[in-house]
Amino acid sequence: MESIVQAFFENSEKYAQKTAIVFDGKEISYSALAKRVRIFASALKSRSIKKGNKVLIEADNLIDFFTAFLGCMLVGAVVVPIEKNISIYRLQEIMISTKPSLVFMKNNGESYKSFLNGEDSFKKISFPKLESDSAIVSTTGTTGNPVLVCHTNKSMLACAQNLAFGVDIDENTVLYTNIAFNLASGYRRVLCALYVGATSVISNKDLDLSKLCEDINKYDINHLAFVSANLSYLLSEPTYFDTFSNIKTVEAVTGVLPYSTVLGFKSLLPNVTLYNVYGATEAGCVLVNNTSENFSEGCIGKPSKNATVYLVDENENEITSSGKYGYIAVKGDMNMKGYYKKKALTDKVIKGDALSLNDIAYFDENGYFYFVSRVGEIINVDGRKVIPSEIEQVAMKVDGVKDCACVAKEDKRLGQVPALYVVCDKAFDMDKLKTFLDENLENYRVPKEIIKIDKIPKTPTGKIMRKSLWLK
Repeated sequence: MESIVQAFFENSEKYAQKTAIVFDGKEISYSALAKRVRIFASALKSRSIKKGNKVLIEADNLIDFFTAFLGCMLVGAVVVPIEKNISIYRLQEIMISTKPSLVFMKNNGESYKSFLNGEDSFKKISFPKLESDSAIVSTTGTTGNPVLVCHTNKSMLACAQNLAFGVDIDENTVLYTNIAFNLASGYRRVLCALYVGATSVISNKDLDLSKLCEDINKYDINHLAFVSANLSYLLSEPTYFDTFSNIKTVEAVTGVLPYSTVLGFKSLLPNVTLYNVYGATEAGCVLVNNTSENFSEGCIGKPSKNATVYLVDENENEITSSGKYGYIAVKGDMNMKGYYKKKALTDKVIKGDALSLNDIAYFDENGYFYFVSRVGEIINVDGRKVIPSEIEQVAMKVDGVKDCACVAKEDKRLGQVPALYVVCDKAFDMDKLKTFLDENLENYRVPKEIIKIDKIPKTPTGKIMRKSLWLK
């Protein structure tokens, strides 16, 4: 097996009449999707699209999107997924960088429809090789500008295997997700399902619990993949839980889940397994925590199938002692080839066969990893390091604090000091929060300013956009 598209075509014969994808009320079987992919790939060949050519595809009509995704993979073209209604400035940046041979967008470029009206010209399919480039995908840019990440068929296949192994996705799974499909965390769920022969029910709209419940009953959905904000929304509406008798697993895909969220989930849905998945655009799913086995605060679990995860210090020496902070490093086939056209940045994070992620963690004596902070988020208070997430965890223990985010604020005397943005009701007693923080944090870690805000800015995958708060 050398690619996801090869696994998909094998499944199109094994599960010919089985539903592969459901989108916007439309169902398509494995055999029908395979036919569309062959027709689309034939049209690409007729336009002289070949191995290595870049093709931009917009995540709008998702059946067409995944048809194009697989069709490009089949002919060896490199997929560049872009968001629905992408800004003209971001589109221009990506096009200048990747120089695509074709662009598929709803209002510009080529039409999916015109590429699906032709004939299947394949007499024999030749699948792409492991080492060939397969996709160039953008990061979310939570602490800096987004960058483009290049993946091969090898890394994408290993990502699918890690996910399937880590959260129990198999041929009996019917998964639902509405994670942005231009991002790796979104399209990887569907490609994983196609890899194992599962069914994907997908949406590119905000979560509608009433509609989700209808779909759960209609399509026998048994696996949900959510960003943390959607999981919190779900837990706030327990009246819908009667519909969740079919659900076996729920997957939270971004960062570490708040301890209160895990406890609330276990209380409200005790028979459903909750997975917290830690990964990155650069490496996919590398750590998975089954909260039924460990729901300690900050836990991001143990390594998945293809991943070797360890910690290194500032001199890149491996940390072997439990409880000691270090930088997360991973080895395995799922690692990216590199940042696209950014050799210096690639060389900075890839040393030999190891990829250094921009995160700090520690592990316990049982081999569980715990997230501490992203490197760029650490606040330096007169030489002492302050971890924003640790302050946020304390603040969230105060009744009435709905959400919060801690960021650095420039200070003439100390260099930086922590500031805290808080989402709360109008009647919330801010003095109560200040007193609680004073009593539970060392003086240098106490936020020097607390600011009420209507909403914490977050990426489509639920990560705090601290850079946006730095500018406020």
